[in-house]
Amino acid sequence: MTHDEHDVVKVYTGPLVTVELYQQALRDAGIESKVVGTELTAGLGTAIPESVELWVKSEDFEKAKSAIELYEKNEGA
Repeated sequence: MTHDEHDVVKVYTGPLVTVELYQQALRDAGIESKVVGTELTAGLGTAIPESVELWVKSEDFEKAKSAIELYEKNEGA
C-alpha cells in the first residue's frame, strides 16, 4: 500500500489540554501534527467534551502512537 504525502490519520481524540500535551510530545519526536476541533471548544466551552482531534501524516502514524505511549509512560498519564 502506498501513502500519498497528503494522507492524514487521526491519532487521538480527547480534551484540548491532553491534545496539546500529545502534540508537544510529537513535536519533540520530530513528528508534524495538526489539531482539529478547537473551534468547537472555543464556541461551546465544555458542551462537546473530548471533541478535539490530533492528526498526523499516515506514514507517521505508528511513530506517533509510540511517542504518545512513551509520553504517557514517562508522565504517568
